[in-house]
Amino acid sequence: MLVTLSDQLYILCTCGITGFFVLSRLYGRKDRDSLPGLGSSIACGLAVLTAYAGYFSLFSGVGAAANIILIFICIIFVFADRKAYHNLILSVCTGIRNKIKKGDTANTVNGRFIPAVKYIIIVFIILISAYFTSAGRFAYDTGTYHAQSIHWIESYGVVRGLAYMQTRLGFNSSYLCLCALYSMHFLGRSLHALSGFLASFVMIYSVNGFFDHIMGTNREEKNGGTLSGFTLRVSDLLYITPFAYFIITAVEIISPATDFGVIWLILWLCIRWVELLEEGKQERESAISGYALLCVMAVFLVSIKLSVGVLALLVIKPAYELIGKKKWADIIRYIAAGIILIMPYFIRNYFITGWLVYPFPAIDMFSPDWKIPLEGVRHEADEVVVWARYTRDTALIGQSIREWFPIWWDEQGAANRYLSVSAFAGAALFAIRAIISVAVMCYRRFNDRRDRGRQDKDGSYLYFGFILLICFAFFMVSAPSNRFGYAYILLLPLFAAGDCMVNVVPSVMKINIASNENVKKGNSSKIKHTAVVFFGIAAFAFICGPMCKGIYMFASDDRHYAAENGIAGCAVFPKDYPMADSSSKEWEGIKIYYPVIEGEQIWYHDFPAILYEGNLDGIERRGGMMRDGFRLR
Repeated sequence: MLVTLSDQLYILCTCGITGFFVLSRLYGRKDRDSLPGLGSSIACGLAVLTAYAGYFSLFSGVGAAANIILIFICIIFVFADRKAYHNLILSVCTGIRNKIKKGDTANTVNGRFIPAVKYIIIVFIILISAYFTSAGRFAYDTGTYHAQSIHWIESYGVVRGLAYMQTRLGFNSSYLCLCALYSMHFLGRSLHALSGFLASFVMIYSVNGFFDHIMGTNREEKNGGTLSGFTLRVSDLLYITPFAYFIITAVEIISPATDFGVIWLILWLCIRWVELLEEGKQERESAISGYALLCVMAVFLVSIKLSVGVLALLVIKPAYELIGKKKWADIIRYIAAGIILIMPYFIRNYFITGWLVYPFPAIDMFSPDWKIPLEGVRHEADEVVVWARYTRDTALIGQSIREWFPIWWDEQGAANRYLSVSAFAGAALFAIRAIISVAVMCYRRFNDRRDRGRQDKDGSYLYFGFILLICFAFFMVSAPSNRFGYAYILLLPLFAAGDCMVNVVPSVMKINIASNENVKKGNSSKIKHTAVVFFGIAAFAFICGPMCKGIYMFASDDRHYAAENGIAGCAVFPKDYPMADSSSKEWEGIKIYYPVIEGEQIWYHDFPAILYEGNLDGIERRGGMMRDGFRLR
C-alpha cells in the first residue's frame, strides 16, 4: 500500500501541475479568476499526460526518460505559475491562522464538525482504494492483453503490425500509454496504481462537492447552506455514482483495465457538467468555456474507448453558443486542443494495425505492408459484439434484439440485472419527462414569454439527459456488456430521479424548494412541500431501489474478499502480476512465449508473448529491430 500511495501521490502532483498550467492558458487572461479548481486541473492533466505518453511512444519506450522529462516540465510549469502557487500557499496559511484565532466559533456545525467528517471520509477513501489497488485480484483481460500491451509500450513504444502477434493488442487504448508512464517498471517492478488513483480522485471530488454544498461555499442559498437550510441538487444524487461504481469494481481495481479508466473520467465529466448547470454563473463566457473544455475532454475519451464517441455530442451546446457569439478564436483554440489530445491515438492505430480506427472497417484510408486484412478487422469487431451479448459466436452477429436479449438478460448475473432494471426505469422516466417537457416548452414559447428563463433551465437539463439517453441506447444496441456501460447504467437512473425530485415535481406543485419560506406561508404551502418530498422519495425508490439491491450484492462480494485475503504481503508493495503457466519457442531470432493451454492468460512477465502458438504461422518480422514490427509472410 505504501508504494501504491507513493505512486498515486506522484500522479497527483504531475497531473495537477500540468493541468493547472494548461487550463490557465486555455481560459485566457480575462477568465483567470474563474479557473476551475484542483479537480478540473487534475482531469485536464490526466488528458494532457495521456497524450504526452502517446506522443512519446512514437519515438521510444515509455519509461525512465519519459518520467525524467516530465519532472523537468513540471518544474518549469511551477516556476511559470509561481505567483499562483505563492498565493495558494498564502491563502491556506491564512485560513489556518484565522481558524486558530477564532477558536470560540470552532464548535459550530459549519466551523468544525462538518469539515472533520469530510476529512475523515477522504482519508477512508484513500486507504480503502489503496488497499484494493494493492491487494485485489486482476481482471481476466489484464492477463490476456492489458499487461502485455503495457509491456510493449514500456519496452518499445509503438511497434508496426503488433496486432499480428495478438489481435487484442490492436485495441489501442491511450489509457494503456498513461499506465505505462506511471508503471515505474524501470525501478524493477511494473506498478498498476492508476485505476485506483482515478477511483480516489472522482470519489473525493464528489465528497468535496457535496460538503461544499452543505456549507454553502459553492452555491448561494438563502439560509447560508447550513444543515437547516440544505436544499437538494441534481448533482447531489450524481455524487453517489462514483461510490456505486467503486463498490462494483473494487476487487478488480488493481487492474489497468481500459474500462475503468474511461468510466471514471466519464463520471467526473458528467458530474462537472451538472455542477456547471447549477452554478448559474453570471459571467456567461466563463460558463461557455467550462462546457467547451468538458467537450474537449469528451473528444479525448474516444482515444481510451471508441464507444465513447456518442458522448462527444455534448459539443453541440458550446459550439452553438460560441458560433452565435462569433468567438472564432475560442473555437479554433478548443478544436486545436481536441486534435492535439486525440492525434497520438490515430497515429498509434496506423502503426499497430494499418487502420485509422480499429476495429472499424468503414474507414479504410491506408495500405502499409503491415495492415491487418479487412476480414480480420470485421471478425474482431463482430467478436466484441457477440461476447458483449453473451452469445459468443460470430455466426450469430445478425441476430435481432428479440433473439439475443433473453440470452443477455440471463447471462449477466443477478446483481447486474438489478442495475439494468434501474437503468431501464430511469431511461423510461426521463423519456416521458422529455416528451412532456418539450411539448410544454413549445406551448409556452408561443404563448407565455415570461417563462423564458424557466425554459432555458429546463432545456439545459433536457439536453444533458437526452445525451445520456442516446449514450445508453447506443451502448445497448452495440456492445451491451455492463462492464462497458456502467457509467450510463449508473448515471441515467440517478439523473432521472434527481431531475424528477428537483425540477419536475416542484414545477408541477408550483413550489420553490430552494427556499424554506414557502413552509412558513400556511398549511397549503406545507402540504405542497410535503408532497414534493413524498413524490421525490417515491421516484428515487422506484428508479434506484433495484440499483441499491445490486450494489448491496457487489458490496457483499467486496467484504468477503477483504475478509478472506486481508493485507498480508501487500502493506508495502502491491500484488505483482501473476506468473503464467507458459511454454516458449525460438522464432526468427526472438524467444516467444505462449500459454500451455492455448488462449489462456499470459500476463506480464513472459514477454513477448502470444495466446496461440499458431499466431506465428504466416507472419514474419519486418526488420532486424523489434520496433520494425511484423507483417503477413
